[in-house]
Amino acid sequence: MNKHQLPTQTRAPNYNPNMYRYSRPASPWPRLILIVTVVVAVIVAGTLLFGLPQAAAVAPEGGNVSSLSPITITFNTAMDIASVESRLRIEPSAPGAFNWSGDTMRFTPEGEWPTGVVRVSFEPGAHSQRGLPMLFGANWEFTVGAPGIAYLLTTGDQANIWIMPITGGEPTQITDERFGVDWLAVSPDGTQFVYAARRNDGGADLKRINRDGSGVTGLLDCPSDRCTAPAFSPDGARVAFERYPLSRPDLSTVEVIDLADGHLTFPSGDLTHITRFSSFAPDGRLGYLDVSEQVIAIYDFASGASKSIPNTSGQMGAWSPDGKYIVFPEITSEPPPTPAPGTPAPALQIDTFFSHLRRVTVATDAADNLSGDGAVEDASPVYSPLGDRLAFGRKALEQDKWTPGRQLWVMHADGSDARALTNDPFYNHSAFVWSPDGALIVYVRFDVTDAASTPEIWMMSADGASAQKLVTGGYLPQWLP
Repeated sequence: MNKHQLPTQTRAPNYNPNMYRYSRPASPWPRLILIVTVVVAVIVAGTLLFGLPQAAAVAPEGGNVSSLSPITITFNTAMDIASVESRLRIEPSAPGAFNWSGDTMRFTPEGEWPTGVVRVSFEPGAHSQRGLPMLFGANWEFTVGAPGIAYLLTTGDQANIWIMPITGGEPTQITDERFGVDWLAVSPDGTQFVYAARRNDGGADLKRINRDGSGVTGLLDCPSDRCTAPAFSPDGARVAFERYPLSRPDLSTVEVIDLADGHLTFPSGDLTHITRFSSFAPDGRLGYLDVSEQVIAIYDFASGASKSIPNTSGQMGAWSPDGKYIVFPEITSEPPPTPAPGTPAPALQIDTFFSHLRRVTVATDAADNLSGDGAVEDASPVYSPLGDRLAFGRKALEQDKWTPGRQLWVMHADGSDARALTNDPFYNHSAFVWSPDGALIVYVRFDVTDAASTPEIWMMSADGASAQKLVTGGYLPQWLP
């Protein structure tokens, strides 16, 4: 051995250098993370490649929701209807009906949601029409606000839409149009408004806005025209309105816009006719006044057919809730009954011209005089929701009963048991609105003897009790469920 070499160490034949080292147990987390990552990747890939169904949007959410608001779920693909509807849970439960529009399911309550919180749960397990499963459900809630009224109120120089609960509380401004709002309509489910937004040239365009003031969108631009007086169809699919050319503000044409595709319909078929005061029947037919022909025209969208009812009063009137009748004021010149010999003739404020309420059966044109033989001026009839009563304005024309303003009256739908609910001789009462349960009537009144007076919105029980003022300066009230 070289004196400079180190001695070689001798090792056992089966020696393993790692045999006696400490070995830490393997951590399970990397494996779990890997598994979860793979599962998520598979789900994402399945959703992207194979279109696994999921809820893309749900409604309603938040607070102050309409008591008639439907529950909707929009899916990202076509779904198996039965598997979806069977998995919807609502607390408190309520009967209702399902309907579908494309990939959106809609559940409409049979009545009204109760005031307070409504919780909705959609359970997983539904499947698409291709048989792919829905892995996740959806849970949300919304708060139903107290019923109220929507109305126009002028602040400064412009009018805008405001709402206020009938139970009290502060009013809320909904629109903020620079040149003001000309008219408003509440959708049948109470979730949105369509209104006429004024322009600086004197015209007006139609716009939409959600009940809470969000989501303002243009519905119809009307250059060189004033589009106003919107009215929803009962299913909320159409809006009728009046168009006035700025160059001929005395002319007007009733038109109808389809909210789904913007298609316009001209019910009269003759744009030279002056038409106005559109009103939908419960079955979707449209009634309007043809001033040129002095008739109420009725247009059927399904068949395109029209029919006419003579009318010389210039007022459209109201449909009964079953669509069987139209009631409207009509001018009559029938002479008063001949007085008995030796008695003086009754003294009238005007000669022998009266305004009586005429009820016409639409199918047969049979007519009834609901005002009787009295010397009265009746106007503005409105059916109660059940169709059993009519609210209307009346002014007696006999000298000992005459008043400057019309009073609010109520009678049975056949004209019987007519009675006055107000007795304010110097105030005119109009714009009558029933609550959905028929228990309350909202109306506008103003002092006809004072040109500087402002309109007021009032509410009372349908039996005439508990009258209370809701708004000073408000007008055009609409019930807000």
